[in-house]
Amino acid sequence: MAGSLFETVLGGTARFLSRFQPWHKYPTVIAVPTLAGLRVNMRHENLYDTETAPQPGAPQPSPAQLDVREARTADGSYNDLAHPWMGMVGARFGRNMPIERTFGEEEPALMTPNPRVVSNRLLARKDFIPVPHLNTLAAAWLQFMVHDWLSHGENDPNDKYYVDIPEGDSWPGGKMEVLKTLRDGHRPGDAGRPQAYTNVETHWWDASQIYGSTLERQKKVRTRPGDKDVLPDGKLWLQPNGHLPIAADAKIEGLELAGVNGNWWIGLSVMHTLFAREHNAVVDRLRIDYPTESGEWLFQKARLVVSALLAKIHTVEWTPALMNSPEGRVAMRANWWGLAGETFYRAFGRGGESEILFGVAGSPVNHHAAPYAMTEEFAACYRMHPLMPDEYSFRSRRNDKELLKRDLIGVARGNASDVYNHVSFSDVVYSLATSHPGALCLHNYPNTLRHLPPKRENDVLTDLAATDILRDRERGVPRYCEFRRLMSMRAPKSFEELTDNKDWQKELREIYGDIEKVDLLVGTLAESQCSRNGTPPGFGFSDTAFRIFILMATRRLKSDRFYGEDFNADVYTPTGFAWVRDNGMRSVMQRHMPELAVHFADCRSMFFPWAKGTAG
Repeated sequence: MAGSLFETVLGGTARFLSRFQPWHKYPTVIAVPTLAGLRVNMRHENLYDTETAPQPGAPQPSPAQLDVREARTADGSYNDLAHPWMGMVGARFGRNMPIERTFGEEEPALMTPNPRVVSNRLLARKDFIPVPHLNTLAAAWLQFMVHDWLSHGENDPNDKYYVDIPEGDSWPGGKMEVLKTLRDGHRPGDAGRPQAYTNVETHWWDASQIYGSTLERQKKVRTRPGDKDVLPDGKLWLQPNGHLPIAADAKIEGLELAGVNGNWWIGLSVMHTLFAREHNAVVDRLRIDYPTESGEWLFQKARLVVSALLAKIHTVEWTPALMNSPEGRVAMRANWWGLAGETFYRAFGRGGESEILFGVAGSPVNHHAAPYAMTEEFAACYRMHPLMPDEYSFRSRRNDKELLKRDLIGVARGNASDVYNHVSFSDVVYSLATSHPGALCLHNYPNTLRHLPPKRENDVLTDLAATDILRDRERGVPRYCEFRRLMSMRAPKSFEELTDNKDWQKELREIYGDIEKVDLLVGTLAESQCSRNGTPPGFGFSDTAFRIFILMATRRLKSDRFYGEDFNADVYTPTGFAWVRDNGMRSVMQRHMPELAVHFADCRSMFFPWAKGTAG
C-alpha cells in the first residue's frame, strides 16, 4: 500500500507541476521526480491492448532448447509463463493511445498534405546539420536496437498506395508507389476496432537482431557454411578474420549474415560484428567455470548475458548520451541502478524491490495496464533517419588521413562488406567514432533515403521520408497535436507555438494550413527549435518522443522476467551475472579493439566523439 501511495503522490505532483511548465524547466531536484511521476501516470493511461480473441497460440518448447524457465526461446514465447504468447513473433503491436483514437486515415485525409510535398519542402536535407557532441556510432546503435524490438516485415505485394507527384518534381512516372503494410488477419473480436498489425520480430529486449527470431535463423548464425549442425561449442560462426559471414541465400550479393540484416549499412555491420565477437568471448569465459556443460547450454547462457549487456548499455550509456543533461543522466542511470546508485549496488546488492530506489532491473515483473508489446506509437517516435549522414569518410586511426570516401549507398546493403576490402575494421570503427550523426530537425532527412533505389528485382524506387509520413497516417498514429494531448501534454495552438524558427513557421503554414494537421514526425522535428515546449537542453530528440521513451524504455525491462525476478545469478550463472554487472561499451571495445583504446580513453561516453589520430 505504501508503494501505491508513493506512486499516487508522484503522479499527482507531476500532473500538477505540468500545468505550469514542462518538466525540464524545473531544477534537477524537481525535474527527476516529476519524470518518475509522469511515468506512473502513463503506465495507467497510455498502455492499450490490441489482441482480441482468439489470441495467438504459442508453440510447444523445442526439445533442443533448455528449460524455458531458464533460457529465452528463439521466437520470444514463454517469457511470461502464464501467457506464453505474450511478446512472441506474430503478436500484435500494442498502443499508447486509446484504441478508438487509432483508426487509420482514409483518403483524402490520408494524402493531405501530399507526403511527397512534405518530404520535398520540410524534410529534404539542404545542408548536413550535425550533432557536435555525438559520434556516428550513436546512429548505428539506434538502428541496431530497433532491429531487436520491432519490424512490420514485408509489405503487402498485392495492395499499393499511389502518391501524386507535384508539378516540377523529377520523380519518374508521375506517381509514387508505396506498398501497404501487411495487416493482421481479422478475428471475431476485431469487430468495430481499428486495423492491427503484427511484429515479425520478438517484442522482447532479447538481442534477436543478433540471434534471430526463429529457430531456423538462429541455427544459421550458429552454423559453419556447408555444415548441417550448429557449432558444438555454443559460439556464433565468424570468418577466420573475425568478420561476419556472407549470407549464402541472400538475394543481395555481399550481404552479411545476422539475426536481422535488413536495411543493412556499415554501422550495423560494425555493431553486429562486435557483439557476435562478444557472444563468443562470453562463451569462452563460461566454459572456464562450467567445463562440463553442453554447447547448447553455453549458447543459451551467453545469449542471456549479451542481451542484458545490450539493455544495460542502452539504458546507462546510449540514452544518457542523447539526453546530455543532468536530469537525463540521473533518470536513465536510475532506471538500471536506482537512485541508490551503482556504488550502493556493488557494495550491498539490491536493497529491496523498489524500482525507484534500486532500479527496474531485478524488480518484480509488472505489465501494468496491458499485456506487454511494442507499440505503433513507439515505432513512430523512433523514426530518426536524420541521424544518418549521406557521405562517409573512412580515415586511418594513426594519422586521420582519408583512405576511402563513399556515399550512403556505397556503404549500404552488400556494399558494406566491400568497405573492408579497402579499410580495416579498426579504421572503420575509428572513422564512425570520430564523425557526427545528423540532428533531428527539419530539413535534415538524408536525400539518399528520399531517392532509395530498389534493393531487389521488382522492388520500387522509394522516398523513405514520404513513406514515413504515410505509414503513421496508415497505421492510425495520431497527428502531432492530438498525440500530445493524449499524452497529457500541451498542444501548440499555432505554428508560432510549435517552433521559434520563423522560416519553419512560414513553411509549415503554407503546407499544412492548420496546426492540427501537422504530422507527428514533422512536429517532433520542428519542436527541436522551440524555447517553450521543445527539445530539453542537451537532448538529441524532442520532449514529445521522450514521453513515449519514458514509458516504453522501462517497460522493456519491467515486463521481461529475465530482467525481473529471473535477473539473478541462479539463472544467468554467477559468472554471467558478474559479466553484465562489470561490463559496458568501453570494455567491449577494449576487449575486441584494444588498438583503439588511445582514442576513447578520455571520452565520458563511447557515443561522444573520440580523439583523432595525429601524424607522429
